Amino acid sequence: MRIATAFFTVALALQAYAQLPVVVSHSIEVNITVPPFKVDQDDAYLCVSALLPPHPHKLVGVIPHAKQEVVHHILLYGCAEPHMAPKDGKPVAWRCDMQPVCNGPSSTILYGWGRNAPDLRLPEGVGFSVGERTGVKYIVAQVHYLKVRPPNDHSGVTLLLKPHAVPYAAGLVSFASWFTLPPGKKSHPIVNTCCYKGYEPLTMFAVRVHTHALGRRVFMTREKWNKTGTEELVSRDPQLPQSFVPTTRHTIWPGDRLTVTCLFDTSSKTAPVSAGGTHNDEMCNMYTMVYGKTPYLTMCDNNAQDIRDDSPGALPRHSSLVADPMPNWRPPAPAGTPGDALGAEAVGDATSVTTGPDGTLWVLYRATGVWKADTFDRKEVITRKEPVPEAVVLNLHPDTGKILARWGADVFYLPHSISVDQYGNVWVVDVGRHQVLKFDSKGKQLMVVGQDRQPGAGKDKFCKPTQVSVLRDGSFIVADGYCNSRVVWFDKAGKYIAESAAIKAVVHGVLVDECEGLVYVASREGRKVVALDITDTKKRLQLKATYDMAAAGHGQVWALRFGPYGEQLALTWDEGKDAHLVNVRFPTQFWTLPGTAKLSPHDFTLGGAATELSGAGDRFFSVYLASVGVACDTKCGPLHKYVVVPTGFKLPAQWELETKVAVPSKTKDVKPGDAKELPHGAVAANHTANVVAKAIAKGVPAPAKPPAGEEEDEGGAMVADDYEEDVEDDTEDAEDYEAAKKAEEVEVEAEEEVMADYEEMVTGVRPNTTHSKGEPVPLDKERYEVLLQDKKEAAKTMGASGWGIALVVVMAVMMTVTVVYYARGVVMSYIQSVSASSSNPGGGAGIKGGPSAANSVAAGGGLRKTFGAWASAAEGLLGRFSGRGGGAAAAAGLAGTPGATGTKRSTAEVEAARERERLLRSGP
Repeated sequence: MRIATAFFTVALALQAYAQLPVVVSHSIEVNITVPPFKVDQDDAYLCVSALLPPHPHKLVGVIPHAKQEVVHHILLYGCAEPHMAPKDGKPVAWRCDMQPVCNGPSSTILYGWGRNAPDLRLPEGVGFSVGERTGVKYIVAQVHYLKVRPPNDHSGVTLLLKPHAVPYAAGLVSFASWFTLPPGKKSHPIVNTCCYKGYEPLTMFAVRVHTHALGRRVFMTREKWNKTGTEELVSRDPQLPQSFVPTTRHTIWPGDRLTVTCLFDTSSKTAPVSAGGTHNDEMCNMYTMVYGKTPYLTMCDNNAQDIRDDSPGALPRHSSLVADPMPNWRPPAPAGTPGDALGAEAVGDATSVTTGPDGTLWVLYRATGVWKADTFDRKEVITRKEPVPEAVVLNLHPDTGKILARWGADVFYLPHSISVDQYGNVWVVDVGRHQVLKFDSKGKQLMVVGQDRQPGAGKDKFCKPTQVSVLRDGSFIVADGYCNSRVVWFDKAGKYIAESAAIKAVVHGVLVDECEGLVYVASREGRKVVALDITDTKKRLQLKATYDMAAAGHGQVWALRFGPYGEQLALTWDEGKDAHLVNVRFPTQFWTLPGTAKLSPHDFTLGGAATELSGAGDRFFSVYLASVGVACDTKCGPLHKYVVVPTGFKLPAQWELETKVAVPSKTKDVKPGDAKELPHGAVAANHTANVVAKAIAKGVPAPAKPPAGEEEDEGGAMVADDYEEDVEDDTEDAEDYEAAKKAEEVEVEAEEEVMADYEEMVTGVRPNTTHSKGEPVPLDKERYEVLLQDKKEAAKTMGASGWGIALVVVMAVMMTVTVVYYARGVVMSYIQSVSASSSNPGGGAGIKGGPSAANSVAAGGGLRKTFGAWASAAEGLLGRFSGRGGGAAAAAGLAGTPGATGTKRSTAEVEAARERERLLRSGP
């Protein structure tokens, strides 16, 4: 028994090792410098676009190359299409004096520099998604020259890119406005205010301010939640170096009203000074770097914000929703999960779901509290005598559905909805108790509003209330509900403030938008969303607008939530038809939830999908759906999760996801530290030093220094890999890139077919390789050869670290001795079965002393079922060492036995397939 246990353990260890990445993750440096371009005047703006990899990367740092005596400032813009792209493989500069640098409306400021500011490194685990199939396909450097551009100028920046996913998306909230300053003022303020509209809290971590010579102070304040004044968040002298500098961490909440003030000293001026682009004009700018699960980038100009459908992090209009394919998404089973300490007890159907301030899910279940025809009597009193015995409030991990906390047993009679406020307090509305209950996150009851199991109206009673929405000052608005058809507003202590006029029943949901000063109300049977005023103290909860969902072809309105940029989303559904998520203000924009026609959708919330699905690109969105009702009765299933996949994108294959789950990235759960402001050149120097040290440790020669007097780079976008090797010059880089893009559609289909053949041979199941006729699907491997190290040099670095090599040796010895001594027949039979099925599928003799080929296939299948760990371990071990050595034709059983003829593919093709597999499995 001990031998068998040890045997199995070794097999699992080898299986895990076979799945480990073998290519060390590298960073890429993209240098953007302005090429030769004649400028014969002051205050000229020159732009040049960067050649980015054709697959997503994360921008994690910026190294400026400029002097304040020459350059006034540098801004980096993210574009879907630049005004001018590299031409014939060569960089092109153009004059962009106060003109858009991008074609079309899509442009986003990512970075700014001025006054000899130092290098910047973003916090660990935070980055901007850039490259093909992201919201930022190009980066354009806008360089503002103070005077006439001097000869031999090479101003620009270096971008530091990483090829792997990070858990947090960087964003930017920018403030800029037009104004005129009066002369002779010692301190004149310019004020710019905007309100943050979003679906998740953001964390501020760095800030850059910008004025010209007259600016003295730039600061940001936030209105206090109780509206008693303001608090200062950040302040900086604009005459100091103007780069992004780390700042005190602040959380920005939806509804926060942020004001940026610039103080100017015009006492030396005798005439007004206006905002403008020259150094004789003035500016009042603040750029605030933030991070969240998904990117948020916007420009604020006095309550007007630049938000578009194609903004990075926007809910993609052209997309589809699919069931989450992640193999580790396992929410609690309705009947319970035996062996799970928190999930063993039944939870029943999920009636409501929301997201907490920390990004985790809070789900309310019904358990045995099922709503039946006789649950209430004619006076709306619940007939149930005892509360639901099960704990029905669950806190779940958003990626896996794992239970993090559970409470609420013997408290509720018929739980209906759940909400979480900015402090993490949990609010539950119970239609059976006719009450709204407030708890802390551990389940301690803090407040109750309404009379226990006593339906009514007025200021202290509800009749089957449905939902609560909490304002930042602690006051709350209740949807009331099934009987009373109104909404009621209470202060933070539960004291009545106001109520609305009658709204067509059922009043099923409420959503407070403090930026707009409105509360949105779902009239379920009315198939409308109504907006009520919450700002006018004399006309509280007065009707301001009505949005007719039925007129746009949608069903009953069940729930309301915010979208990524603060748009109001409604869940609509009629039995027999799939549910829709509808943009309330623009109901022709909607997303269909497949398979929900008989699912009784009841509530939803929005979140970020697992990063394994999107890689280094913009994180996909997830929609969590709670279903409970007559259409599915008590068989509505567990909490449902959908992924919003933009058109033209393809999710990774299932085997890839299983591999990523089995060998998770070390960056997935990293907690962001602080942004780092380093002396100029420090980021590049540290990066180069680390790279050289690693290369020398692995036996790779250190890079040679350029000869003295070597001609400087002429500009454009140039990429160097971790080992500081220039693969080709700029022109060749660009030409190869363009050629690669043109050949990509054909090449990817051929690669997918090879990988499909391989996967079919290994697993017995051929994956779907249907090819999109539209935009080419993204590649989940490193294919940008022009921008990566030479393959021969890369091969030298594919070995594991010293510890890894030692582990391999130990496991190899154990495996060799154990397999030869105890299990040679198992392994050989497995290899025979796979080899025979590929090299001689029609029959023939098997390995001498073994079964015939006809029986070998069946035997191999049985062995895979019986000895699954052994089969995978043997396959991974053989594939890994044959892939490195290049001499074993039996890699994963693809090429049959050595020397066999009539194989399905050549040895070279097998090796190519193995190399692609290693690249696809490579992590950071």
